[in-house]
Amino acid sequence: MILACSLGLQVAYAHVEERYQLPSLDTPVSVRVYPEVSLYTNLRVRKNAVNLTSKEKAAFVHALNTLKNTYRKGSSISIYDEFVSLHVGLMEFMSAKINIAHAMPAFLPWHREYLLRLEQALQTIDPSVTVPYWDWTDAKALDVILREDFLGSKGQGIIVKIPGVGNFEGGFVQTGAMANWVLNENLHIEPIHQSSLGTHLLRFVKIPPFDRYPIPQEKIAALKKVDNYEIFRALLEGDTSIDKSGNLVPDWTLHNYAHGIIGGAKVKYLNILPFRDHQIQILGTMNSILSSPYDPIFWLNHSNVDRLWAEWQDDGHTGANFYPKNQAPRVPLGNNLNDPMWPWDGNVSRQNNFIPQGILSLLPKLAADDVVTPADVLDFRQLGYTYDTTLHKN
Repeated sequence: MILACSLGLQVAYAHVEERYQLPSLDTPVSVRVYPEVSLYTNLRVRKNAVNLTSKEKAAFVHALNTLKNTYRKGSSISIYDEFVSLHVGLMEFMSAKINIAHAMPAFLPWHREYLLRLEQALQTIDPSVTVPYWDWTDAKALDVILREDFLGSKGQGIIVKIPGVGNFEGGFVQTGAMANWVLNENLHIEPIHQSSLGTHLLRFVKIPPFDRYPIPQEKIAALKKVDNYEIFRALLEGDTSIDKSGNLVPDWTLHNYAHGIIGGAKVKYLNILPFRDHQIQILGTMNSILSSPYDPIFWLNHSNVDRLWAEWQDDGHTGANFYPKNQAPRVPLGNNLNDPMWPWDGNVSRQNNFIPQGILSLLPKLAADDVVTPADVLDFRQLGYTYDTTLHKN
């Protein structure tokens, strides 16, 4: 099964995507199954960012900087920028209403593979490096992450005026290793107006309404009580929550909200949740659905997403029975268990240059036999890593 091989299929898929709905909370689920992990040894361990040693932080930053300044033969952008281009490239499918990596079941497996490939690229620089995670419930985590000796400072130099609330500062990252990064303006995009965000990393940390930090532990506890994968994905990605009456309702929380904590946005009304439709301007890099990987905090955010999925899997939700299997058209193509996920689909997909800047020429060329499905990444230990919170399972 392929994601898309012609414009005609893309148009047809638009109708498929519009039909996707979450199952109800009372949908029957499989009996819990706990993973057999005794055969896995020598796994790389992803650690909480607050527990990294000075040496580990320096190694991670050095590897990031090296990728940012290393170019493949014939490429006009660095290896790090190639990773950004893949995330921007997702918009080309979303423009045809085909979504494989956001607000869909493949959000978790797609980003697991994406994160793994970035980690493997970092390990070509320093084999000791793993991608740490940002625990959103830890009040001190941001202070550690935003230090000059790690991922650099909050943004500075731009004042955001919020009527009735006050003035808040954000802007360019001016200290730390990423202060010297030059971003490709054709990849660094403000998604609402599709204009360039420029050539410098931008942060607007904890600008209202993204100032509620840390995220309450109760939200994580509620997440882990859910047994249905599709609902779990929606809650973790943060486009849905369960209200006090036990109903699924639209929301902007967890992973989605974490992007806003770093990137910020201007919104129509402060007294309502900052849903994407209520945002009128994206301020910083991290809150651009397209370009957010340009901020290295993106990887820590998604390492935490993957960690929470891994813990959920260890808690009896392991294996293919806890992922949608052959349910098209209800679950769109590219999101079912054995669907190849772009860009790892054997080069069968076609895209449109929807974004005015046009990024198709910047996408890395992948091998024809480079095919990855959600089924391929369900067992995170088989991929060679674990987390400091899942070590007890080894």
